[in-house]
Amino acid sequence: MFSGFDYQVLLALNSFSFLDRFMLFISLRFDYFLFLILVLLFYFRGRGDTFLYLAVLYSAWALAMVLKPIFAVPRPEDVRFVTCTTGYSMPSGHTLMSFASAVFLHPRAGKFKLLIWIFAVLVSLSRVFIGVHYPSDVLVGAVLGCMLGFFWLYMEKWLVNSGFLRDILFPDVENKK
Repeated sequence: MFSGFDYQVLLALNSFSFLDRFMLFISLRFDYFLFLILVLLFYFRGRGDTFLYLAVLYSAWALAMVLKPIFAVPRPEDVRFVTCTTGYSMPSGHTLMSFASAVFLHPRAGKFKLLIWIFAVLVSLSRVFIGVHYPSDVLVGAVLGCMLGFFWLYMEKWLVNSGFLRDILFPDVENKK
């Protein structure tokens, strides 16, 4: 079903056993990283940015859950499993969420811009390293995540400029009409 190149990349990345602990930590503690980002976002940027970031995360998760049964790609087999997971493989939900996060957080990240992109790439690579995704799953998740992140940046401007939920989400933003 997949190209030989896709499978060979999976086997190559999955063979670096000395990275197992690090890649498992990145992949399996992903939710904790997102929670930390939410706390920091709320503390430094306020409830409007935090609410929108929650919308980014939820929509990325929902998109992955809707697309997985549509694509119905089975998880990799015949690889050295570092961890097991169930369900379909394409797109990688972790990758979709991490790249949507990176795009959405980029304008807010200040001196931490590079760090959020490194985080997105590490999360994505970790999914292949631990044997639960093909590289193509990660690539599709990254593209969809970037598109979703840009969508929410656009939605943020629309929400602020239209006045929709401005008083609730962005009480400090003046009326731009």
